[in-house]
Amino acid sequence: MAKWLYEMKWPEVKEQLERDDVALFPVGSTEQHGPHLPTGVDAQEAITVAEGVSERTGCVIAPPLWYGWTPHHMAYPGTVTLRPETLTAIAEDVCTSLIYHGFKRVVIINGHRVANLPPLEIAAVKVRNRTGGFIAIYDIALSAVDKIGAATSGVTGNVGHACESETSLMLYRYGHLVDMSKAVRAVHTPDPKYAWSFGNPDPTGVGLNLVSVRSTIAEFGERSGPTGVGGDATLASVEKGQRIYEGIVENLCELVERWRTAPVTLRTFDPPL
Repeated sequence: MAKWLYEMKWPEVKEQLERDDVALFPVGSTEQHGPHLPTGVDAQEAITVAEGVSERTGCVIAPPLWYGWTPHHMAYPGTVTLRPETLTAIAEDVCTSLIYHGFKRVVIINGHRVANLPPLEIAAVKVRNRTGGFIAIYDIALSAVDKIGAATSGVTGNVGHACESETSLMLYRYGHLVDMSKAVRAVHTPDPKYAWSFGNPDPTGVGLNLVSVRSTIAEFGERSGPTGVGGDATLASVEKGQRIYEGIVENLCELVERWRTAPVTLRTFDPPL
């Protein structure tokens, strides 16, 4: 059973700390994911990965953050975005609090990929230098490209938006929230030399030169419309989702065991005030 911090009494947290000092912190986003997936995909997938890792390693999971930095998807109703500095501040305070209580090793599980990474990386650097605690960011897509690639067709790329891989994982873990009758194939014609990004450059554009060109909310809506999908969701299946899920969880479990032995020397610091 997954160990959620919000379900534990404080004496139970104290007992947990006597056994283990690793905490998982799922971070996602609330944003459009096409006509067939719910707006909570990025957070839900980070949460379910955290649960899988907790069940296998015994780590505690901190309450998840359902919001991220997603200004581009404001072109679609239902999206809620944080300012990047807000995301950095929240992540910094949560991680600092966990370390203050004795969770010396914090793993941020990011479900929103490249958009969330800059604010989270800034927070991680600040927390690491302030507290001495161990901080890692595990992106559920970018840190398991090998496993996702092996499970999907790769016709339109292994990692997109509301695509084959995301839809498959949702079918496996949250199938009741997926409407495959509305799944679509929406492939934006790639440049033969450059991986153009409407939002943030994505390193999964293997073999292409990454170029970031900023767009307004309206421009992103036009380029990603009319569905907001990037990839081929019609190729998704429960079986693929299970392979993707197991691969992502397996990778992170392996890393958690490795990080448990990493030397950590905490500094004297105050909690967020």
